This record gives sequence, structure tokens and C-alpha cells, in this order.
Amino acid sequence: MASGGTGTFDDDDATERLDSFESEGASAIETALTTVTELGREEYLEAPEASHALAAAELVAAALSGEDDRLPDNFRPRFAKYVDSINEAELTAQARKAVARILRSSELKETWDDAGDEEWEEGVRDLLERLKV
Repeated sequence: MASGGTGTFDDDDATERLDSFESEGASAIETALTTVTELGREEYLEAPEASHALAAAELVAAALSGEDDRLPDNFRPRFAKYVDSINEAELTAQARKAVARILRSSELKETWDDAGDEEWEEGVRDLLERLKV
């Protein structure tokens, strides 16, 4: 869960995953999204996998818009070298599907619902909007 806030990169699992995104580029993003999108409707989506997919979706949204202000400061310069490969991989539809699945049913959503904090869900819904093209 969050280590200091409700944002995607306030989550330890998401920030730890940035290293693999940097070393593997678009393929790591695709893997994180596929892990979520290939789950059956009734299969349980655990928090770490949901966090990884949200981080991946944030990278896709940043690549689409060209705005990296939601990414961690120390990751922005490294992210710049992957923007073209992320856009070329055409991951937007997969990112939207993964984010929608996380909002529908996931351990991460349950955790934030139990905490009674609506800010997390608002942030994830905002991400879903930013993924619309």
C-alpha cells in the first residue's frame, strides 16, 4: 500500500518496479499490463500486480501526452529515452483495460475502500481519462 500518499508512485511496489521499466523498456510495461489483463474476470488481482500495472499505465499516459510531471522526479530523465518505444508499442488500449480492471476488482481497490479514502480512486479514474485518445 501507499508509503506516503494515494498517488501511483507513493506505492512502494510501483516505485520498485520502475527499475525494470528502465532496464527493459516497453516490454516491461507490456508485461505489467498483461499480467492484469489476462486474468479471468473472477480471478483475484493482488495489490503488487495492480500497483505494477498502474505504474505502467502512468508511463503510457505520460508518453501519450508528453507530460511527465506525475512521474517521480528522479525517473523523468531516464523515462525520456523510452517515450518513442512506449508509443510505438501501442499499449494505450491495454493500459485502459488494466486500469479499468483494477478499479472494478482488486486487492488494491479493496484496501483503499476499507481505508475510506476516495482520493486513490479519484486518481486512478483520472489516469483512466488520461489514457483516452
